[in-house]
Amino acid sequence: MERILTLKGLNNALRKKPNAKKAIVVDSNTYNYCLSVLLSKVDALHEAMILEIGVGEKNKTIDTYMSIVKELAKEGFDRHSQLVALGGGVVTDIVGFVGSSYKRGIDTYMIPTTTLAMVDASIGGKNALNIGETKNQIGFVRFPKIVCIDTSFLETLPARQKQNGAVEMMKTALIADRALFYEMIEHSPVEIGENESFIRQCMKIKRDIVRLDPFDLSMRQKLNFGHTIGHAIESISIKQGIDMLHGEAVAIGMLYAIELSKDMPVDQKNIVKKYITEHFDTALDKYDMNELTNYMNADKKNSCGKYNFVLLKEIGESIYGQEVSKEQLKRILNFKNQEV
Repeated sequence: MERILTLKGLNNALRKKPNAKKAIVVDSNTYNYCLSVLLSKVDALHEAMILEIGVGEKNKTIDTYMSIVKELAKEGFDRHSQLVALGGGVVTDIVGFVGSSYKRGIDTYMIPTTTLAMVDASIGGKNALNIGETKNQIGFVRFPKIVCIDTSFLETLPARQKQNGAVEMMKTALIADRALFYEMIEHSPVEIGENESFIRQCMKIKRDIVRLDPFDLSMRQKLNFGHTIGHAIESISIKQGIDMLHGEAVAIGMLYAIELSKDMPVDQKNIVKKYITEHFDTALDKYDMNELTNYMNADKKNSCGKYNFVLLKEIGESIYGQEVSKEQLKRILNFKNQEV
């Protein structure tokens, strides 16, 4: 698994290969707000090549991947070169994909700058690209060399991005740590998303799960709670140009996964649903049922023509591999005048 280090630890690690070619992948946000901070603290990267990509999920594509590998090849990067991601989940996913495939694998170093990337995208070794609007259709499981956590980067984030990451943190607590979830909901999503203690607890939970199931064959699937519907909503949003962040889509997905969780105590369901609906827009009137299920058909967890959900037994205890039919989905989504 990846090592979790500070910027100082990262600098020491990179110095061990002084002659290795180095590149830093950024988007325009991290170029403007984070790159100078990184270079001021990590002198081993002073001569690194800077590669800038576009902001947002729409850029997590084969075209972006090809633009990076062409630059690496042009500059003579070899198997001993080092690739650094400075950014959120899109940047870390793309860098992970490049690092997994270029020259059959080069070392990658993740420096997440968003809450979402710190607790989810940068750790666990999963990386992927989208095909069109459909999320994460091609990818690898390959762990980065180092993940560097410096929560001072969160000071550059707008409140909405902190709230976006807070959803993944709540997801983590809902599937594995009841006490942590109850502690979280004493705070606003923005406060959750900037709380270093909560962030590190969520990182530990995810890493513990991944350590037991690195290739997503069993219990790691619990980390997909809320993502079956959430990813479909996110894909439609990309296609239609709807302003929807990953965490905002997953919040809706969690709400309806809770509706499907028939064994979960009603009082616990109400607590979670109340918090989500108070802090997030959960309306589905912008979405078409058939289009939603079409995107869900591409979900990697599906089997035998049924949707494969992660559900809750109670807050802090989850179960994966739960089959759900289209008919069950329509009942809980409550779309008016729409046929499955």
